[in-house]
Amino acid sequence: MSDADRVRISPVVVPKASDVLADRLRDLIVSGRFSPGEALPPERELAADSGLSRSSVREALRLLETEGLLTTRAGRAGGSVVTRPGRGSIARSVELFVRAHGMGLGALLDCRLAVEPMLARLAARNRTEAQLAEISAIHERFVASVDEVPAYKRINLDWHLAVARASGNEPLMALMEAVTAPIRDAQEYRHVTTPDLRRGAVRAHSVILEAIAARDGEAAFKRMERHVGAYRDIALRREEVVAAGDGDASPTTGEDA
Repeated sequence: MSDADRVRISPVVVPKASDVLADRLRDLIVSGRFSPGEALPPERELAADSGLSRSSVREALRLLETEGLLTTRAGRAGGSVVTRPGRGSIARSVELFVRAHGMGLGALLDCRLAVEPMLARLAARNRTEAQLAEISAIHERFVASVDEVPAYKRINLDWHLAVARASGNEPLMALMEAVTAPIRDAQEYRHVTTPDLRRGAVRAHSVILEAIAARDGEAAFKRMERHVGAYRDIALRREEVVAAGDGDASPTTGEDA
């Protein structure tokens, strides 16, 4: 048999023992076999039951801790206690992904355009009176900040986050929170604004707020879609102008999201 005719066996990849244990413990936690607040067996017991070394057990526990499934304290009175991951842990993971891949403003605004209209619809349906009061109070500060760009930028996204929280949808809220900080930090975002854009954004927020107050989900969806979509188009046009080498890339019409 020639070398060309030989049946070749691809390399066998054996998972790390700590990953296998982490998978088993994760399944027990998410299935409810271990409840939030309940302590896991001690390290020595986990090592004896699994047949793994103490170091492999510690590595598995550290992995689950980074996922927000455990809180571990060292020492004689310490141990690992099951916790329920919060929305913040999801947002941090997505934000890390966004930053590590160097995603540009266009991709981030595409994400907002996909998510925020639904958040506005859900906010109109689910918001409480306290949440409506919060959104309204932020809007008042937003109107007052229209000529103070740094404050305007900060309050603008605070308002969008308040609408997201009023939706009551945890996964969508986490996604919105994850892209907010990178948008704030994006060089393009700091530049894409004019007085006309800021006044347009105030008008857009006003009509979205009216729809949320009236519990009109469809109107809130359409108005948010128009608002975020208009700013996305402005930002992408500006990037095209900058890439073409035109020194005057300031937008003059539209809305600032």
